[in-house]
Amino acid sequence: MENSRRRFLWPRRAIRRWRAFGDDGRATALVEAALILPSALLVFALLIYGAEGFAINRKVTLTARTVTDLITQATPTQYSNGSSVMTEAAIDNLLQVASAVLAPYSASNMTMVVSQVVVNSGGTTATVTWSEPYNGGTARPAGQVVTLPGTIGTGQAGNYFVFGEAYYNYTPLNFYMSLSPITLYGSIYLTPRQSTSITCSSCVTPWTAPSS
Repeated sequence: MENSRRRFLWPRRAIRRWRAFGDDGRATALVEAALILPSALLVFALLIYGAEGFAINRKVTLTARTVTDLITQATPTQYSNGSSVMTEAAIDNLLQVASAVLAPYSASNMTMVVSQVVVNSGGTTATVTWSEPYNGGTARPAGQVVTLPGTIGTGQAGNYFVFGEAYYNYTPLNFYMSLSPITLYGSIYLTPRQSTSITCSSCVTPWTAPSS
């Protein structure tokens, strides 16, 4: 009788033990998930921020190149002493056109500045001759000295470049964690195509002849 009872209880004990093992497995899985989830969300958030930031930064650089290219190729209103003459309105219009490159991202967070510089002797620096901002940007002052990148000024003393700059105030998406805004920047130097230089006497920083 006792043996029969033990045989009858054995399956119940086995089931209880199996259920207890299953409960322990679920608990372990929950603990592991709780430990891994924050790290996984952090990696996912950084991937999102990085991908979006990279895409916008590429467009900011392309915007700077576009506006500079448009201005260097634009047909001037007239020529004066070998220099193309452009108005502030014409340059502002090209700045606005170039801002469309940023789509589908909003251009309201972007500012631009386009300036003309003349290469100084030595070819490592250049001096601003005029400057025009866009959407709240700050025009460079006449006579300001900028450092030229690489060797683009080598052997170019006395020659002119149009210097285009674009700034974008990037605020990452508020996903999982908050990050501070980042200023993305793109710039390029291109030579005028229609003449040796461009004159803009009505710009925010009007044309100032370089000192000899």
